[in-house]
Amino acid sequence: MQDTVLQHFPVCVHPLTLVSDPDDVLADEEILTALSDRGFTLIDEPDPVALRHRVERSRPWSVDHPLVVVTGGALNELPYDLWQRGHRVTLALHTFFPNLAYPVVRTLTPSQRWRLSQAPAPAHRLGRRRTMAFVLRHVFDVDLDALRRPARLVAWLDQVHQQPDPLPALLVDRVLEHVRGVSAYADWPLEALLTERDAFAAFVREQWQGYVQQQTGELIGEQLVHYVLDFDADPALQDTLPGLMRSGTLAPVRVAQPDRLPGWTRPAVLSQDEDRRPRRADELLDVLDEHLRSSLQDARWERWQRIARAWAEITTLRYDPDRPLGAGQQAAYRRVRDGIDAAFLAWLRRRYPPLGSRRLPTPHHVYHVPHYMAYRRRQGSVDRVALLILDGMALADWTMVGPTWRARHPAWRFEEHLLLAQIPTITSVSRQALVSGLRPAEFAATLDTARVEPAHWAAFWAREGLAAEACPLVHLALERDALPPQVDSVHTRALCLIESRIDDLVHDATLGATSFQAALRVWLGEHSDRLEALISDLLARDFIVYVASDHGHVEAHGFGRPSEGLTVDTRGQRARIYSDRHAAGNVRRNFSQTILWERDGLLPDGENAVWALMPRGRGAFAPFKEITVTHGGPTLDEVVVPLVTITRDDV
Repeated sequence: MQDTVLQHFPVCVHPLTLVSDPDDVLADEEILTALSDRGFTLIDEPDPVALRHRVERSRPWSVDHPLVVVTGGALNELPYDLWQRGHRVTLALHTFFPNLAYPVVRTLTPSQRWRLSQAPAPAHRLGRRRTMAFVLRHVFDVDLDALRRPARLVAWLDQVHQQPDPLPALLVDRVLEHVRGVSAYADWPLEALLTERDAFAAFVREQWQGYVQQQTGELIGEQLVHYVLDFDADPALQDTLPGLMRSGTLAPVRVAQPDRLPGWTRPAVLSQDEDRRPRRADELLDVLDEHLRSSLQDARWERWQRIARAWAEITTLRYDPDRPLGAGQQAAYRRVRDGIDAAFLAWLRRRYPPLGSRRLPTPHHVYHVPHYMAYRRRQGSVDRVALLILDGMALADWTMVGPTWRARHPAWRFEEHLLLAQIPTITSVSRQALVSGLRPAEFAATLDTARVEPAHWAAFWAREGLAAEACPLVHLALERDALPPQVDSVHTRALCLIESRIDDLVHDATLGATSFQAALRVWLGEHSDRLEALISDLLARDFIVYVASDHGHVEAHGFGRPSEGLTVDTRGQRARIYSDRHAAGNVRRNFSQTILWERDGLLPDGENAVWALMPRGRGAFAPFKEITVTHGGPTLDEVVVPLVTITRDDV
């Protein structure tokens, strides 16, 4: 598929190419990366005014610096001067999979279509049902008949729920149709298990508790469990335990005498005084080691998301103030950290710009978030949306916040995405992008300030037809101030709330990441309830709440601070921004452990160009050996951040 698509984009032939792409063929990251490698700049902008602005900013185009303009509509709907001058291409999904039923293939995400393109094409045209079976086998690695066995269904669901993209609704219905008649599944909540990772994890954990309870006679949890997953009689189910533990789906349960249980249960049980954390740390380090043993520079974003989740969890264990990792695990953590830092930076240099060029249907960068919210709103599921920005919240922080909120609010439903923050990962750049829905190149004049965020937010929603008074942006101070009236207004349709407490804790953590994590626990225990009450109130008033972060943070060690006077525009411990490349280069010569970030297709270029100087690894522009918790750089911890959609069960 990739080779066929790229035939439409020969090198050094067409200065301007117009593409009609109603099926989002170009949304695949492999194709986007290949186009970027060939020197193409891609513009996908449905708003005609914004399209014209970006096209003009991209001039001059030439065969050496070609431009691609993408539309989901017909090419003759583009501005006439572009239509007249451009080489015209129409991409249709059915031409790439001619022997598969188009309505089925159309439901797949770009990442899922890429996996489909790796499969051998069927020799004959398949109908709808046979296409679904083909897709399930080659994209989702399962034969429908195999799912009639409980162990295979559990293992497959665990695999499916590790993927960032959900199983399409059409395939969910097909699987349900096939397994609903199986007597072993009579009491299983099959639809929820197929569509909700949280429901699947809760079911597996409950069933494991039921088995242990049945074997030991001990009450595990708060009540007796209706036990329908027969671990005792099914060796294949017993074999799934290590995989369920490694993925984090299953948590071990505590029993008084674990030695009285069969040996195969040992991965998923603990004695009453046994600490689970060392065992979990070993599992996570093994997972990360496996990833590092293969090439990650050209890995797909979905794989880096799995790495990011495992890394976030091990980082939380690493800086646990109550019981940090042992000496051997600390050494393994540092080795894995150095490998991930180097591999992620190499991956970012090649994949970060292409992933920023397509906003929908799946967001990749933080500046995609308002577009994603508007897209979901246009689909008609809800009229009122709220973006809650937890400034500075790393993915590792969410591994603490998320489970706490889930436990306190069982009626909330969580849908998680991972995003790339804007580089450099400083508030004035990344949060401004998150609020505005713009690339930093489009707010070059305010790159060093957050004061225009309310205007940016209102301007975005004005393009969606909402009046300014319906789109307030509010900085929260829940520990001391009452909510402003705009939050409770019946006229509000698109609300942005900024909570900076986590970022404050980051910058107050003068003793390192362990002290930050201790402070975050205090905030969760004593102050988070006010924020949770606000979310509950918004949900009760028919808002969908999107919780996002603009950047994460790392513990870094100082290697000295440059003295460059007025030649630097923005000074930070993990990033310094320059409008003069020579000034940036002069500093870099004296600080060899830094990288110069430029021309990524997102930062300002041309006459407004900027250059970001950032430390490699975990260094900081701070006094020598000083420990600081900060942000601005290109590590996995700072760049990969969560976007969480919260709804209620009855919505």
